[in-house]
Amino acid sequence: MSSPPDQSRREFLYALGAAVVAGAAGFAAGKLLGGGKTKTVTKTIPKTFTTTQTVTSSSTTGRLKAGWIYVGPIGDVGWTHAHNEGRLEVEKTLGSIVETRYIENVPETQAEGALEQLIDWGAKIVFATSFGFMPAVKNVAKKHPDVWFWHCSGPYEEFLGIPNVGTYFAELYQAYYLSGFLGGAVSQTGRFGYVPAFLIPEVRRHLNAYALGARDGYRLMHGKDKDVKVYVAPELKAWYAPDKARIAAKSLVDNYNVDVLAFTEDSYTVLKVAEEYQEKGKKVWSFSHYSDMSRFGPKADLTGQLVDWGVIYEYILAKLFAGIAEKEDIWARFGDFVPIRWRRPVSQSTMGTKEGAAYMGRVNTSVIPPQALSKAKELYEKMKELLFEPFSGYDPITGEPRELYDNKGNKIVGKGERLGRNELWSTNWLLDNVEQVSS
Repeated sequence: MSSPPDQSRREFLYALGAAVVAGAAGFAAGKLLGGGKTKTVTKTIPKTFTTTQTVTSSSTTGRLKAGWIYVGPIGDVGWTHAHNEGRLEVEKTLGSIVETRYIENVPETQAEGALEQLIDWGAKIVFATSFGFMPAVKNVAKKHPDVWFWHCSGPYEEFLGIPNVGTYFAELYQAYYLSGFLGGAVSQTGRFGYVPAFLIPEVRRHLNAYALGARDGYRLMHGKDKDVKVYVAPELKAWYAPDKARIAAKSLVDNYNVDVLAFTEDSYTVLKVAEEYQEKGKKVWSFSHYSDMSRFGPKADLTGQLVDWGVIYEYILAKLFAGIAEKEDIWARFGDFVPIRWRRPVSQSTMGTKEGAAYMGRVNTSVIPPQALSKAKELYEKMKELLFEPFSGYDPITGEPRELYDNKGNKIVGKGERLGRNELWSTNWLLDNVEQVSS
């Protein structure tokens, strides 16, 4: 019986390790950069598999060139910052055999030029880190079949028939659910806010998970959830828009009595707004997003949905070095790229520590009720094994079957059902406690 895809990825990483990758550098440099004679050898990677590798003896001293294009600035302390931290992790781990370069602040309409610039530099693998880079990746990849392209956050179905394009994502709907859950546990108004950059399926998926978690967490502590509302600000129409995000966050608090704010915008602005309210004596909470932002909101930050892109980049590059690169779709959730993926007892839960690709930020235990914290840890550990999923027809508090509806009255999840990857990737609905506002 073959191993599940996520388990195969983990086993590959365990076996390879930085030392084995470094040992593969000779054949990798020759194979990828050219020159020299070849010979075939067989290497055994302990406890996992035996692979035949073509080793190229080469006088070439250059390193494999890997490029990244970013939609925002690396100083955003959010999405782009997290990707750049992953690139730096690659340099630290694989610096002897890989050379990296990045281009930041790339408008999605100009992505083709940025990709071509990296290829002219000599990149043999390029990472495109924004949903909107999809058309550019399609066009440029067809022109350069000898270069690997990896697109972040785009569905793999968009690249069928293009053999040199892979897709990857650190999926955060589970983390958004827990952020909402803990936000619900501390909320006094039962009113929550969300500031979206765009309402694409990815953002809707995360928004819905947050709204569902908020309702469940509030009900755990207050015994009811009928009036729990999530107010969604108008789309910012930009991934990085601090000024617009500030206006939207303040409007949600001032006009809708929101006391918990979440967001998909690449700066720490919304968290900073919550902190400013805290300093004025008004209890408003928020979260870190993609990167640890807690220093900008030490009082307001409850936890966060964070990503370590480095483990994914190392995995992709390791397979390229090992000569076994392949087109695949990486969708990393809780439990992926971690040494122990199985659930732990609540007393040993690792929630709030850095582990794997997708993980929860540090938890503000000074304000989160112990009952809610314990339940969140239980759910976090269960999600590692998919024993609990947010978008499922089971109540995580009572254990009873339940149904989920969108805000137009349509049933989304029936009792005992669970949404799968395809349904989640194409999310075009909003949960029944979500309301879009005009200002």
